[in-house]
Amino acid sequence: MSTRDALILDDVFEVIQKDPDGKKFDRVSRYICRSELYEFDLAIDINIDIYPLKVGDKFNLVLATTINRDGAPETGKYDETFPTIAKRETLMDEFEYVMYGLVYKYKPDAGPGAVRVEVYASFGGLLMKVKGDPAKLAVLEVDSTLYLLMRKV
Repeated sequence: MSTRDALILDDVFEVIQKDPDGKKFDRVSRYICRSELYEFDLAIDINIDIYPLKVGDKFNLVLATTINRDGAPETGKYDETFPTIAKRETLMDEFEYVMYGLVYKYKPDAGPGAVRVEVYASFGGLLMKVKGDPAKLAVLEVDSTLYLLMRKV
């Protein structure tokens, strides 16, 4: 398996809105974003103490099934050695903000003539909803784990 096989989504997004429903938490903001290449809609919660964004910012977002550069699947077992301590290079080395989470909902878009799906994931309580082409998001199934990696462009 190659790194390319492990990548579910790799696109550049632009922040369209910040906290559209008002601020709920001091250190977390919800961003509404739109992708350039695949025209995905994204709503994502980000810890703004660690990774602040503002309207108009663009960032590269990758969803991946593994952080291993060779695309090797995760073992599912806890590894007490963090990759950087073990001097093992991973996809995380190329990004500024990384989260690990679980897909908890997958549903078709209810709009008229819609050919899109909505995928919901939780990253330790920080939520993400991505809406787009079902062919691009087919790998994401309920209870599957994924990495979210971001860097500003």
